[in-house]
Amino acid sequence: MFSQEVLRSFVTNAGWIVWTPFLVGLVIILFARHSKTLSMSLSVGAVVYGFIHSLLIFYALTQGVAGGVVLDMPYFVSSAFTLHIGVLIDNLAAMMLIVVTAVSLLVQIYTHGYMREDPGYSRFYSYLSLFTGSMLGLVIATNLFQMFFFWELVGVCSYLLIGFWWYKNSAAEACLKAFVINRIGDCGFLIGILMLFAATTGFTSAGQQNLWGATPVLSFLGANGGPDLAGVIKAAYDTHAITYWGWTGLFAMACFMFAGPVAKSAQFPLHTWLPDAMEGPTPISALIHAATMVAAGVYLVARAYPVWVAPPDIGSQPALLVVAAVGCFTSFMAATIAMSQFDIKRTLAWSTVSQLGYMFVGLGCGAFTGGLFHLFNHAFFKAMLFLCSGAVIHGLHGEQDMRRMGGLKTSMPGTRWCFLIGCIAISGFPVFSGFFSKDEIIGAAWKFNPFIGFMMILTAGLTSFYMFRAYFMTFSNEYRGEVKPHNCGPSMIYPLIALALPSMFSGFLGGNWNSFTTMNFNGGEGGVFPSAFGSFVYYLHPHFEGINGIIMLTSVVVAAVGWVVAVLVYLKRTNHINTFVATKMVGIYQFSLNKWYFDEMYGAVMLGILAFYGKLWQAVDMYVVDNIVNGTSLVTAALGQFLKYSQNGRGQTYALVIFGWVAVLTLAAYFIKP
Repeated sequence: MFSQEVLRSFVTNAGWIVWTPFLVGLVIILFARHSKTLSMSLSVGAVVYGFIHSLLIFYALTQGVAGGVVLDMPYFVSSAFTLHIGVLIDNLAAMMLIVVTAVSLLVQIYTHGYMREDPGYSRFYSYLSLFTGSMLGLVIATNLFQMFFFWELVGVCSYLLIGFWWYKNSAAEACLKAFVINRIGDCGFLIGILMLFAATTGFTSAGQQNLWGATPVLSFLGANGGPDLAGVIKAAYDTHAITYWGWTGLFAMACFMFAGPVAKSAQFPLHTWLPDAMEGPTPISALIHAATMVAAGVYLVARAYPVWVAPPDIGSQPALLVVAAVGCFTSFMAATIAMSQFDIKRTLAWSTVSQLGYMFVGLGCGAFTGGLFHLFNHAFFKAMLFLCSGAVIHGLHGEQDMRRMGGLKTSMPGTRWCFLIGCIAISGFPVFSGFFSKDEIIGAAWKFNPFIGFMMILTAGLTSFYMFRAYFMTFSNEYRGEVKPHNCGPSMIYPLIALALPSMFSGFLGGNWNSFTTMNFNGGEGGVFPSAFGSFVYYLHPHFEGINGIIMLTSVVVAAVGWVVAVLVYLKRTNHINTFVATKMVGIYQFSLNKWYFDEMYGAVMLGILAFYGKLWQAVDMYVVDNIVNGTSLVTAALGQFLKYSQNGRGQTYALVIFGWVAVLTLAAYFIKP
């Protein structure tokens, strides 16, 4: 359909996917903010262009057009090193470009109906454009330095969007909390980058020039034959350039760098900001929690995967174990918290935290394509779930408490069916999208570490329970609210339908029917067959695993048990279960309801730190610094009082002083020999 020249132009001009939303965001702020229609048209048009261009890039790559660094230019040049910026287009970037632009497009269409009467309508669209441009810039970054730049832009834009309703104290506190916690993670990320730079900068190996001289620093894919991230780390390790660290230094570097994804993707212990981010408008909740900001951490680990892979002579993968362990604990913890929340958006927020943990478990356990495939599937069904919650909130005039909902399936049938599809997909029931990616992650986790695998299976059951709990409390039984519910307009319903389709069918991109026909139930894996998603994303080193029938069946059964319990408690209202929880498990219930008391614990720690710094301030500033300053002034004043007697206006006194010093210097010159 297209010539090779045209196909190559799709790839080489990929930078416009990033520039267009940035330019549109600035145009809306400077010129178009007084026209709602113009602001919406510009913002949506920019994302439409980005989505179409991303599809054309995907098509070009499938037609054999070579990807790689298509633009590379120096940003900072010195005699010691060079910092570069550019555009990196490969299969992984193409997948993320499609996900980000597709979800962003549907969210922006939905925004028109949700925010139409808000006085900050145009400002919100400008923020959305800047946020989308920042995330797209992060996706096509060629190196860690450039990625860190856009990483911070994403954080700033999320601050603006979470605190969009700045006049609400809860929104102002939430955006500040998100900003501060993400800065903690970003500090660790920057330390990791600097450690990598210090470990590898300036050294040469046989037959190589200075690795940082004319090549993109910290590059994911070397331009013009230069070294990439994996090659630089391996060369530095093999040539003993980092022997003062050894593999423990590499492990520390990986842990510091992992702090960035931990904060951005809301993993333990930097997870508490994400549920509070629900104070922002629902469209940005969908955008942040689905395909953009929180997915940035997963994308970084996947893009810079060599950082976490230990050298072969170590015999283990300690950094990947950290990634998997953090993801495992976070996934289970967030699932237990979501089981008791009553705010519909916060329930989905804790669900996001849990599902992000699944993605990190996949990457940490070696299921590279499994973790990314879950990111791909999760982007669609979680965006749909959040937009469904926004439709419910909009139809109930701002009500978010599920205890004052119920029976909405009659007044909101379209929203009800889309929410149900999202619940089935995220719970991992066959044959919806979440089933394929979750099964791959759980199978890899069981193979990597049986305990992590067991926790992932248990979390699958908890996920099914809390998602159907939310569905039954919102749409089933009788209506418990006070205001009359109403349905939403087409601009809010059509995006839900568009997201429902990939939520049901995108899983087949990561599956192969032959894998199911050859699986066995004797504890081993069946035949190994490629999938469309895995073959595209991990095209350089394809890796496929067979299905472990016992593990897959167990996870599905556990998820079904979670659904049955939700039916008994919230649909059938089996009283003896509620009575048992209220009387025998009140401590565990309160522990879950209060989110494991992390906010209270962090608050107490911060109070202790502030008290410590208060004492330190008194000891250092008041007693040391103030005394030095005051003592200096006293010495100066005393010296002035002493010297003023030599300035009395009498000529004979001045002559006496002069001759006296001449005598002293003469004696000194005579007795002190050189």
